Amino acid sequence: MLSALKSLLRAGSKKEQAEHDRHVAKIADGLPDGMTPADFEGMRLDGMVSLDMLALKAHDAFRFDPSWSGEAHQIKAIGVVELGKGEKLTRFYLENDTWIQAAIEGDRVFEYKVFDFHAAQDVSDVEFDAIINNTDPADKNGVGASCYVLPSQEGDGTTYKRVWGAEDSAWSPPVILEETVTLAEGGIPSQVRHHCMLYERHLPEADRFEYVIISAEEDAGDGSYQLVTNLGVDIRALVIDAN
Repeated sequence: MLSALKSLLRAGSKKEQAEHDRHVAKIADGLPDGMTPADFEGMRLDGMVSLDMLALKAHDAFRFDPSWSGEAHQIKAIGVVELGKGEKLTRFYLENDTWIQAAIEGDRVFEYKVFDFHAAQDVSDVEFDAIINNTDPADKNGVGASCYVLPSQEGDGTTYKRVWGAEDSAWSPPVILEETVTLAEGGIPSQVRHHCMLYERHLPEADRFEYVIISAEEDAGDGSYQLVTNLGVDIRALVIDAN
């Protein structure tokens, strides 16, 4: 009886260890629970990915720069944002300061976008509070204003219309997103809170949209604050080549 009990305990211990190892591996890969690189066209932490964005080069009206199309870049980090009700965002951060966002519903990717870190600046905690609480509708560069003007050296800039919030409101509060970021170099995943707003404009000649995400970010790990401007476009899964 005693030897049989010891065997059962050893078997249980091995099973628990195997489950623990799988859990640790899952945390390390940075992907949402229940999903694998196969769900993301092969994209994985520390892997390589390239995008075929030659179609964008045919239209000069885009502010997004597709000049790196076809070049392979390492995935340096993966971020996951839980939106609730089975919806989430998974972001693949590349070494060239761009990132691919997969929108997920029910463990299935239904949309991809690619963004470029167009501009970023460090801000103080006082400046950060002023940014996320700026309700002045006359400030076209405030997070939450009805439109955003992306500066341009050639003229008055490019105007984008707010996507989130009440359509007839001059200002809407920033949307708060909590992101868990896992680095390819290892370490404990960090938590980043985004106070952000999405803007868009339609380009009739290309029949496509271009997006701007303005995000006031606070990093719980190092206590830093940043104001980040992200410029992006929609992409199809078939343009993604990962290994």
